[in-house]
Amino acid sequence: MCDLNIYRFPPTRFTSNSPWRQWWHLFSEVLELGFALLQRNVQHASRETWDVGQSSETMNRILAGLGADVPMAREHVISGCRERGYYDEH
Repeated sequence: MCDLNIYRFPPTRFTSNSPWRQWWHLFSEVLELGFALLQRNVQHASRETWDVGQSSETMNRILAGLGADVPMAREHVISGCRERGYYDEH
């Protein structure tokens, strides 16, 4: 089962969504972030960024329920970013 310590948000009631339904919701949150940026409203953009994060976590909870190893996926992403020098590691 997935390590709950990797999440920042509590589970939402949308963890019963299908992956596709959640993908559409995540996509709509990304669009809302884009609109906030176009309006140069940084406070709204910050709020929408958190919405994107929570929607992403909900997607990972859905995928974990279907058998995905979410902690392993996270480590893969971190490892790849580290290899490309994306992190400021002093």
